[in-house]
Formats: sequence, C-alpha cells, structure tokens
Amino acid sequence: MDLLEVTNGKKSCLWKIAARQCLRKMPQGEKLQMNTKLDGWWEDSMRTILLGMTLLLTLGCATAPERPPSKGKSVAHQLPIPQDLREQIRRSCEIGRQLYVLDKVAAIGTDVLLENVKDLQGRGIGGYIPVQEGDEDGRPRQSFLVVFFTAEMPPRIAYEIHVAPDVKPIFRAFDPPKAATPSFAAFIRARKTAISAMPPTRQPINPVLVPGEANGEQGVLVYLLAGTKKPNTAVFGRHFRALVPINGTAVTYMMPLSNTALEMPTRGPNGEAPEALMVSQVVTDFPLETHVFTSLLIKKQVYVATSRGVWRVDGDQIAFISDKPPKEPE
Repeated sequence: MDLLEVTNGKKSCLWKIAARQCLRKMPQGEKLQMNTKLDGWWEDSMRTILLGMTLLLTLGCATAPERPPSKGKSVAHQLPIPQDLREQIRRSCEIGRQLYVLDKVAAIGTDVLLENVKDLQGRGIGGYIPVQEGDEDGRPRQSFLVVFFTAEMPPRIAYEIHVAPDVKPIFRAFDPPKAATPSFAAFIRARKTAISAMPPTRQPINPVLVPGEANGEQGVLVYLLAGTKKPNTAVFGRHFRALVPINGTAVTYMMPLSNTALEMPTRGPNGEAPEALMVSQVVTDFPLETHVFTSLLIKKQVYVATSRGVWRVDGDQIAFISDKPPKEPE
C-alpha cells in the first residue's frame, strides 16, 4: 500500500514502514489510499467572537452539534481518550470548528469586497476581522460580519459584509470610514501585535481571533493560519497561536503549532483523491485545533501520529485509534 510520508521538524517523523504497521491494525474500510511521493508538505452555535455594534464588543460562546461521522467509514476501531488529554481534545474540536467557520466567513467577505470594490489600491485598508454577531443581550445570532478596517491610527471601519446562511451577503461601505468602538479597536491592536511578533514566513497568513476563554486563558487568541496559492493542497503548517492581553501591546506567548511549513497534496499524480491524509505531530502529543480546521477545510480524514499513539481527525471529531506510536526504524 502506498501512502504519503510527512516531515515535521525531523527528516522523517513518520516512516513508511511504521505507518504501514499502524495501518494493518485499522479496519479494512479505514485503510488509507495515499501516494508515496511528497517532498516536504458552519448549525447551531459555536464558541466564537460576538460583535455587538454598540459600545461593547461582546464575547460569547455556545456549542455546535457534533458532525456525524463520514459515511462509509468505520468508527468501531477506537480507544478511550486518555483522561489527561480529554480537555485538550475537547478544546481542539471546539476551537478547530470555530477557526473553520470564521475563516470561511472571512473568505466570503473578501470575495464580496472584491466584487464591489474593483480597485483597493489607495483605499488604506489595514486588514479584516470576521466576527459573529450578537443581540443586545449578548446572545449569538446565526449571522456574521467581516469588518475591514483602515491602516491609520486610530483605525476606522471602511467596509462591512454581513454574512448569514441561505441569504445573499450584504455589502456596506462607509465614506468617510466610521470610527471603531474602543473595544473593537483593541481587537485590531491585538491582531497587529500578533502579526508583528510572528517569525518571518513565506506563506500567506490568515489571522483569526478567538476569545482566550476558549483555551482557558485570559486575553485574545490570535491564530495566524498559513495558507497557500497552490491548488489541491492541504496546509498543516506552519500555523501559530498567539495570546495577547486585551489591552496589551505585546504578546504573552507565540506558539508554533508545527515545527515546519507543512503542505501536502490532496490529489495524486494522476488526479486520484486519497481517502485520508496522515501526518506526524511532535509539538504536542495530541491533535491540535489546526488538524480539525484542516480536516474540515479539505473534507477528509486526517490521521495524526504522536508520541501517545495514533489519532483519527474526522472533521470536528477526534478518535484515539491506537496507543502504539509508530516507531522509528533502527
């Protein structure tokens, strides 16, 4: 059986022979159809940032229903998640789903902006933040705003795109740009602070903001999600998670979520599509929110090998399928 080999900080953290040993223990329906050649690599509500377009930016959270397992794929072969990792796995699932929704909303908003503003040169746009709207009581609505702000200080709001299920997005332009609320301006500062503290990279970066409470922390989590312009490519890194105090001017920490830039083709040389992808993870011993994000984005299962064993990430569900981590051949 052929499979993709993936590198993550070592020349090869997941060797073909070890992966095959792991695959032999999986049910037949889960065996991966992969290519050997690789040179490197929305319904209820969900925890997310809520925007009250009054004097406060309200943060809130709720839980979305779990996505059913992929059709035709066995779910019988799984072990209990180790007790000491259960909270981490829950956070990975919830935050990963949140990242996927906000990233998708941002992409929709950007497309709408480009449809309505043919030439952004000279408009002074400094960036964007996708947020979930809330009512006057802070309860989440099933609608989002993508807010495009100016690069000046203090920043102002130039455009808003309202995104909701089953309706056409609504584009709003403000000329002159309107003032940002102090709370929203603080989120813009957190975003800029994290980007400034990020190590140099050649990959496109998509920032997504999440309340620190989602990860049991105080402040704003700024995810710097690596992207790609290559078609049929899954990006597993190099993503970063930064924690910024709500009124702070420096990051509390900047954590790389993989050791290297990690991109993997989702199509074989003859256009064939693998059933799943397989990666190794050495930064943590459990799958991260970015593995969930990527699985949702590419609509494929992702098998993650860590020092604790092998995990299956199927959208926003994580299963522990083997407590025997792949061994490096001697």
